[in-house]
Amino acid sequence: MKSLITLLLSIVFSASVIAAPGGGHHKITAYDYNDYLNSDIQSKTFIRHQDGIDYDLAWYFDRPNPNEVVRTEIVTDAYGNITRYVDATFKRTGQSFDWLQSRQYDLYMTQPVLVDTTDYEPPVVALTSAMVPGIAWGSGGAINSSSSGESFYTDKSEVLAVEAVTVPAGTFTGCLKIHRLREFGFSIAINRIEWYCPDMGLVKRIQGGRRMIEMTGVTFIE
Repeated sequence: MKSLITLLLSIVFSASVIAAPGGGHHKITAYDYNDYLNSDIQSKTFIRHQDGIDYDLAWYFDRPNPNEVVRTEIVTDAYGNITRYVDATFKRTGQSFDWLQSRQYDLYMTQPVLVDTTDYEPPVVALTSAMVPGIAWGSGGAINSSSSGESFYTDKSEVLAVEAVTVPAGTFTGCLKIHRLREFGFSIAINRIEWYCPDMGLVKRIQGGRRMIEMTGVTFIE
């Protein structure tokens, strides 16, 4: 299995960026994942529309060490029941983030109980103001889950436009509209259109035409 994963990953990009003509001549200012880069952001909330049902989605950020961020994601339904509880650890490395690990919890107990730990090898590319429509990049790596074993991951992304986007939290300008194709193993493929905005990170995501999230609010550390 490991040799197969190595072969598959050798044919994808390794967190590299292919710049459109002239794209590399701009000042490089990272603003993707400002959920992580902007240490003033404490939490973000979203409304999640899925198959005609609305859920509340919240991200909470903790920074236990320099250049390390733990993001806790909680999804609740209209009755206040928690339907998803996951935390993920990221580490800042140059112009990317190492997605180190995610942990999923069982919600049937009074307190969430850890049921799965997934270790990641691929970095997550940090977007910059040098990116223009047409720029594309890819990454890939191994995934090791405590419940389902070892697999692989690939991600292909392209900037479609730089535009304004309006969500319940307001109107944001200069946002990167990105198409992403993320594949896990041989059977799971996720298509997404995402909008990342300066100093705010992700504000909107449409996934496969069946699921959409829009940012409703953000809180800052006082």
